[in-house]
Amino acid sequence: MLDESPRICCIGFQKTGTTSLAEALERLGYAVTNINRDVDAALSTPTDDPQAVADRIAIEALKSHHVIQDSPAAFVFQALDRAYPGSKFILTYRPVDKWLKSYEKFFPDENNALRRWMYGVDRFSGNEARYRQVYESQNAAIRSYFADRPQDFMEMDLSGGAGWYDLVNFLGPDLLPRFPHANIGGSKRQTRQYGTGSKTLARRLLKRLAD
Repeated sequence: MLDESPRICCIGFQKTGTTSLAEALERLGYAVTNINRDVDAALSTPTDDPQAVADRIAIEALKSHHVIQDSPAAFVFQALDRAYPGSKFILTYRPVDKWLKSYEKFFPDENNALRRWMYGVDRFSGNEARYRQVYESQNAAIRSYFADRPQDFMEMDLSGGAGWYDLVNFLGPDLLPRFPHANIGGSKRQTRQYGTGSKTLARRLLKRLAD
């Protein structure tokens, strides 16, 4: 079990670069968890309060991990903020039409308890308007919640060019003890020594997202 230090919560929807972001954080040495299967299994049993079930699983998962990512992180961010004060929240996003196209490609007919809770409908096919509405409204709710807390909240459009250096600057040296180039304003020697690897990783992550 980890201590109660701040965590990193990747609260973007699936197919917005959450996997690429998780890879970057793992590269920094963080333990990353994904709770979608656990929440889906729990919600397969009828419950009067699915939000409380998802919140509990998310909070418990971060007792033994530094980072949470992927669904349903976008729906449990308030509980995580209360449970782990001072944590960093990263909203990955894509323009909604691009997100819908990607979601349709990967999950057109997937139907499970987790998706029914998040979107209020069954599979994506035939419910595109509902998925659009949930994506836009939930992202708006997240932005509103963190509107006055820029030190705790970052948005990343990986498909639009946000990447490695933006992430490092946001997390800051206190949360990057394993990353030798956390001081972006360091010496030219440091930039030469570490900058190439960081830029290479950023390009690889962006290429993967675009595939």
